[in-house]
Amino acid sequence: MPITLLTGFLGAGKTTLLNRVLSGDHGLRIGVLVNDFGAINIDAALVQSVEENTISLTNGCVCCEIRDDLVASIEELLARTDAVDHVILEASGVADPAGIVMTFLDARYAESLRIDSIICLIDAEGIFRDGDDDQLSALKLRQVAFADLVVLNKTDLVTPAHVAVIKDWIDLHMKRIRIVETAHGDAPLEVLLGAGRFDPTRVPPPSSEADCLAGTSFERWSYRAESTFSADSLQRMVKRELPASVYRCKGIVFIADSSQAHALQIVGRRCDLTPLDLGHGPQSTTSEIVAIGRHIDKGHLARLFDTCLTKSSARAD
Repeated sequence: MPITLLTGFLGAGKTTLLNRVLSGDHGLRIGVLVNDFGAINIDAALVQSVEENTISLTNGCVCCEIRDDLVASIEELLARTDAVDHVILEASGVADPAGIVMTFLDARYAESLRIDSIICLIDAEGIFRDGDDDQLSALKLRQVAFADLVVLNKTDLVTPAHVAVIKDWIDLHMKRIRIVETAHGDAPLEVLLGAGRFDPTRVPPPSSEADCLAGTSFERWSYRAESTFSADSLQRMVKRELPASVYRCKGIVFIADSSQAHALQIVGRRCDLTPLDLGHGPQSTTSEIVAIGRHIDKGHLARLFDTCLTKSSARAD
């Protein structure tokens, strides 16, 4: 069973790329393992039904949320009666890929699994954000170091000169990594699936610094609201007031004057709202948002989102 691993820091566009693959014309039954913000990563328009930590997708694919044990999630996926042809794992945006790669290379899976490719997505607009944070920069480099393909995403938001700087930065630290430039994760399917690029001899050594950063330095926050949001208020709040310590927010929200759910994507000061078709999913009207960052003042963050509601009825965790 070939496995493709998607890595990259928060907001790089892993879910967008994953959704492109799932909706692509490749004829494969794909199993998806999600380890970032839980199952909310899969756009609601793709969801057909939900059973515990498994989501059935409309194109015959299946998505399993990784909870505490990657090994158990892999074995559960392999044991399914509706066998899949290819597995894609979307890693957490704050994870050092080392642990995942070492799991897949375990001898117990030698006859059943093989790593086909490790793809690292880079946010061309935000890659140098928080550049004065040495630990964060080291984690981003580790994610690139494990990759056999770099998808340099969101190039439509930057200049060609900025793209050249990013390529020089990658080349300064590591050589001979193939780079594909994209906007909105629009990479050719033929370079994403069945590429066979992975070389186990190129796996970097363990890094206790990166493992420690990914494991202990990030906080998660979740928020639910029964009321609708003002789209204008959300945009203004994110642009002017959202703390820099919040690296990423995403969710499914309901907007005033619209009966349609929207996917909310927040990276840095950018806030995008995209209409979703919930025809295949639960008919809930509850908005749900998750966030990740460092040193989050959860009460302050809840109050900021409260100010964007048409009336207050939120619950934050």
